Amino acid sequence: MWAGAGSVGLTALRQGKVETLEPPDHWQNRVVLSTTVSRDGAIWGSSEGAGIYRFLNNRWTNYSDSSGLSNLFVWSVSQDAQNRMWASTWGGGIYVQQGDLFVKPPGLENVTAPMAATLQSADGSTWIGTASGLIHYQNGAVTWTGEKEGLKVPDVRTIAEAPDGTIWFGMLGGGLGRLQNGKVTQFQKADGLSSDYVQSLRVDTDGTVWIGTYGSGLDRFKNGKFSKVTTVAGLPNNFICAIEDDAQGNFWISSHNGVARISKKSLNDFADGKSTSIACLSYGEGDGLPSVECSGGLQPAAGKLADGRICFATSKGLVVVDPSDTKVNQLPPPVVIEEIIVNGRLLNRGGSSLESALEIPPGQQRYEIHFTGLSFVAPEKMQFQYRLVGWEDEWVTAAAGKRVAEYSYLPPAHYTFQVRACNSDGVWNPTAASFQMDLLPHFWQTWWFDLMTSAIGVALVVAVVWYFSRRRLRRKLEDIQRQQAIERERTRIAKDIHDHLGANLTRISLLSQSAQGELQNTAQAAAQLERIYDTSRELTRSMDEIVWAVNPQHDTLDSLASYLGNFAQEYLVSLHIRCRLEVPLHLPHSPITAETRHNIFLAFKEALHNVVKHSGATEVSVHLELAEDTVTIVLSDNGRGFDPATVVPRPGRGNGLKNMAQRLEKIGGRCTVHSRPGGGTEIRFTLSVEVEAQKIL
Repeated sequence: MWAGAGSVGLTALRQGKVETLEPPDHWQNRVVLSTTVSRDGAIWGSSEGAGIYRFLNNRWTNYSDSSGLSNLFVWSVSQDAQNRMWASTWGGGIYVQQGDLFVKPPGLENVTAPMAATLQSADGSTWIGTASGLIHYQNGAVTWTGEKEGLKVPDVRTIAEAPDGTIWFGMLGGGLGRLQNGKVTQFQKADGLSSDYVQSLRVDTDGTVWIGTYGSGLDRFKNGKFSKVTTVAGLPNNFICAIEDDAQGNFWISSHNGVARISKKSLNDFADGKSTSIACLSYGEGDGLPSVECSGGLQPAAGKLADGRICFATSKGLVVVDPSDTKVNQLPPPVVIEEIIVNGRLLNRGGSSLESALEIPPGQQRYEIHFTGLSFVAPEKMQFQYRLVGWEDEWVTAAAGKRVAEYSYLPPAHYTFQVRACNSDGVWNPTAASFQMDLLPHFWQTWWFDLMTSAIGVALVVAVVWYFSRRRLRRKLEDIQRQQAIERERTRIAKDIHDHLGANLTRISLLSQSAQGELQNTAQAAAQLERIYDTSRELTRSMDEIVWAVNPQHDTLDSLASYLGNFAQEYLVSLHIRCRLEVPLHLPHSPITAETRHNIFLAFKEALHNVVKHSGATEVSVHLELAEDTVTIVLSDNGRGFDPATVVPRPGRGNGLKNMAQRLEKIGGRCTVHSRPGGGTEIRFTLSVEVEAQKIL
């Protein structure tokens, strides 16, 4: 039924799926903490400050201080094998029913620790969960399991018994405990448990333990391994308050977001990795719940009636659901895309305008797509899944109550957005609402720009490879040339040693033999010894020249100039010819190869020899001129001079000028001769040398 009601809008009235139980005094506005069902069909509920309520045959009974309860903050209520009700309180101890009164059981009179859970065992004994550990009570005997037995944070909030008699208990901060054959074992997060805060337990018939946690979902313990199920898989909430079995293959779970029915097969398939989600039928306020926040952390928080109905405790009272009367809404909700917002500005309001692809200009960074589903049956429980084809392949489940998809910094491409919804009973619409959009690129994001930059990159790589390959080849050539120069130098040294040193040594040997034969002729022997002396001096000079030419320490311009000057002075002074040197005081330390030094020296020596032999000069001048990239050695005399044009080389003689020119040309220099009859002679040796300008100055 639909009703228009004044200023409050349109109201929908429909039959609820949940029955609410409320006493005439409305629980005295107190929170209901625990509930159980006794064998006579009565529904019991304990409250926070209003004692205990019983509902039987449509009649309510309240048990308070007049019934013997000295503490009305009753955290747990349960029935034992003798049909007596047990009530545990917060700080007031535990009570057991005797007729219409509640008294403290023998042996537990002095136990005042807060008691949050009770369990009536199959053997008739009672298990009590306290803030200090677990109590086992049987025939007045009390046995504690707590810190002395190795438990950490033994604040027991829930207890369950397995078919083999194993006792499982959950602790608020201590995780999961197991008491088996007198041995205590504790499981915590380090062992695979999703949370150390456990507030509900259910042991299945096959021994599988289901653990409801405080904020971390539902855990399964099977074959020594923990598996976790959360809201990501489809749980309505991660705060699990109670777990009941409807004997039809389903668990009914209360949480902080209502009551849900979940197939055990669906849960096991997810825990075993066979599926990625669970099927869930959830009840909320729209289905008749007075509050979606159910009570948890106190046991029992749910009870099962003889006819199969299940009772749950909520913060606003007791509710009853009938597992055999679950009507599923088979109508899937249509989905509508409402609006598209780009960079905070409305781009499109959806509807028929989305039939063609939207073109979005380049440079946009934030995208919001708002959507909704059309369902009037518990619309707050609708679920949505969306995906952006071209960016993501899997469906994304929207958070509860969220009906917007957000994306940031999407690359330019063609995209298709799809969104689908399911109703409150989990029926999905097979047809998704969708639209297409083209995110246009900047020019530097286009394919041709990528192709161009790739080509440039390849060209750069090729250029770099070519450069380094050429450089490596050049180094190899230089190494080869250097090796060849070394070989030439070794050949030259060997030739010089053979030509000069060998010849002179042979001459000394011959002269020595000749002098030995002239010992009777003193004058002739003296002449022979003089020739031996002259030859030895020449040999020493040649040896000095070879050593100087070979020593790499002399591969500099200043060393060359110094040696040439010293050689000219020694050579000319011995022949009584005056030698004048004009060399800069500070010469640069420019490098000169051994081959260059050798050829310059031989050409210079040839020039001095020609001066002594042909010029008849009494004075020779040696001058060194420096330029930015050349050095010139000038040798001039005051002799008789000659006309260079009239010099005709003849076989075996007259090749001095030609030899000097060839030696300079060999090292990249040049030799020029300036002379005239009666005007002396000037010979210039010019070669390229890297000279620093500041040193020239």
